[in-house]
Amino acid sequence: MKKALMALTLLATVWACEEVQPEGDANMRVNYFTQTCQGLYEGNCLLIQEDAEIGSDNWSLFYYENSIEGFEYEAGYVYDLRVEKTHIPNPPQDASSIEYKLIEVISKTAQ
Repeated sequence: MKKALMALTLLATVWACEEVQPEGDANMRVNYFTQTCQGLYEGNCLLIQEDAEIGSDNWSLFYYENSIEGFEYEAGYVYDLRVEKTHIPNPPQDASSIEYKLIEVISKTAQ
């Protein structure tokens, strides 16, 4: 019984200490307007493109809850950003498994 309890304690300790894992940097374009979207509740989403999609007609919804740390969005501007993406282990059920952090605003262009 002691061995089973000790193994369970060790497993719980390892699981609880799981660290965030960097995924690397990415280029991101943020459109000059937002779009209504539906997640847990209706809200506004940014329209983004990442890396190879930049310059295409493909835009993805990016929920405000999954904001970019350090980035202040202002409608009417297209932003080109450099962001750091980090994988979040065991995120809450209604949250993203990717965290974004602003590295640099490459450009901010009025539309």
